[in-house]
Amino acid sequence: MNAFYEHRDEHLFIGEMTHYPFPFHMHELAEILAVLSGSVHITIDGMDYTLSPGDIAVIFPLTVHSYEEIREGSSGLVAIFPPDIIPEYNSTFHSLSPEHPVLCAGTAAEDSVEAVSRLYRLNFEKDLPLSVAYLHVLLAGTLHRLSYHPVYDYSDRGLGYRIMRYISDHACDEITLESASHALGISASHLSHFFAEKLHINFRQFINANRIAKARLLMRDSDYTLTMISDACGYSNMRTFRRAFLKEIGELPSEYLQVLRGRIQA
Repeated sequence: MNAFYEHRDEHLFIGEMTHYPFPFHMHELAEILAVLSGSVHITIDGMDYTLSPGDIAVIFPLTVHSYEEIREGSSGLVAIFPPDIIPEYNSTFHSLSPEHPVLCAGTAAEDSVEAVSRLYRLNFEKDLPLSVAYLHVLLAGTLHRLSYHPVYDYSDRGLGYRIMRYISDHACDEITLESASHALGISASHLSHFFAEKLHINFRQFINANRIAKARLLMRDSDYTLTMISDACGYSNMRTFRRAFLKEIGELPSEYLQVLRGRIQA
């Protein structure tokens, strides 16, 4: 399945993890998940992990990940933040990649899960200095316990952010490789090469992945019909939408919607 780029207006978030599967995506922020109860099946950079209570997953910027299966009764807390919020760890996020991004219960520092819980209870607007301090405790208790391998090719990281943000914002418009490259001020061949080399997909596949990801999120809202969702996601007709959805997800949108809303109402 292809990944989509998630542009988050909220750059600092501490809250409960999603209770529904979330498709393959990436963003320019760092993300930490601490499981409190039950179990969560998560995919990070092509590897599958099942997290149990006390386990912590650390997801670096621009790393493809998804929440695939969340058992009933499961709970956890998520911290999503810009990698430079604690300058001490900025170089770690930008020049290294974890060999194994999951810390099993008891492996992280004892204060790590408690730090996430305290962050969750704080009001960022009123307690920003304290929030940053607890985030520092969380990173100190996790990042130092991971093993890494270096990442050398970061010369075009800024361009990568700009490309994915622009296309994410305009994926549901009438966008082409040529129009996107013109707007970004680069050649069409450069843009095509970026997707082939960095994401191992082509431009059109990335567009469709973003459109279908948006469709899946809109399906959670009972006010939207499939026709409305198809229109909102840039498809000219329902036949094209059904074909694209089936190719990306492996089932028809009507089938996916029935299962999803049954889960929400349960």
